[in-house]
Amino acid sequence: MDLLTAILTCSLYASDDAIVRAIAEGPSQKNPYLVLDSAIDVTQVDPPPAPKSESEAISRALDLSAKGRRPLLGLLELPPSWLDAFGRELLSAFDPCTNIAIGSAMLSEFDFACAAKSRSREGRLLERVNRRACVLRTYEAAIGSVDFAEVIQLELSAQRPLKPSVEDAPIFAPPSARHWGPDQLLVHMPLFAAPATASPTPIP
Repeated sequence: MDLLTAILTCSLYASDDAIVRAIAEGPSQKNPYLVLDSAIDVTQVDPPPAPKSESEAISRALDLSAKGRRPLLGLLELPPSWLDAFGRELLSAFDPCTNIAIGSAMLSEFDFACAAKSRSREGRLLERVNRRACVLRTYEAAIGSVDFAEVIQLELSAQRPLKPSVEDAPIFAPPSARHWGPDQLLVHMPLFAAPATASPTPIP
């Protein structure tokens, strides 16, 4: 399936598909086999060419982990700790639907935290644009990627609208009638139940 269909079918962050699409189309350039070293600032150093196959991606991820680095994996740049939080193996990071489901589940958790902040006394007037920025900054802090939020904001500003058909993602079929979709891939684990490394506090 194409990227847009995968997002519509697999995303657990229904309130802002544009962010999911911007992350998947931006740094990863729609490459499901992306493996980034989170310690590298891509604005200062050119990263090595992205893997082009599942086996190459797994090999690079294992190599970075063996060196004590923290790789970011696949379309939504998942850290390995998020895979652990959802009980998934390294290999699943390179399946577009699973990657989108996990990354968007975390976006949803961060959105909830940002919304709670907007209901606080200090932030009652937080607008959608600021909430989006809060979600992106929280995601950036969680994955440890330098300037991630700014890159995604630029991607969002250049994003052209697409006109998907409802038929592209028949998400209304009951779970018993299908074997795809996020509810078939993940047993959602709330952020508070995830490992400590996957539970950043939102950045103001």
